Amino acid sequence: MSKIRSLLARSLTLAFVMASACGYYAYTIQATANNHVSGCSYLDPITVDIVAFLAGMFLIIEAFIDIIKHKDSLVRKQITRCIRMSFGTSIVVIHVMQFIHK
Repeated sequence: MSKIRSLLARSLTLAFVMASACGYYAYTIQATANNHVSGCSYLDPITVDIVAFLAGMFLIIEAFIDIIKHKDSLVRKQITRCIRMSFGTSIVVIHVMQFIHK
């Protein structure tokens, strides 16, 4: 039981570190793009941001549930779930920033 907890803790730690790093990177790229490019993709309707936000949340939640469900898997087998969570976080960050800008 202790080994499973340790594997789960490592997997969740990796997922949250990767998601935080990707979210920060997406924020940095988006923030600097706002200063250099006028308009970016802010002309899209607000529904695009809402749908993208929901898709990003789906990726985050689904990856988190998969990590919990496969808690006895080694961290290297959880890496695709961590990447999925990172992509979801990046999508959420970018579209929240665009939603706030509108």
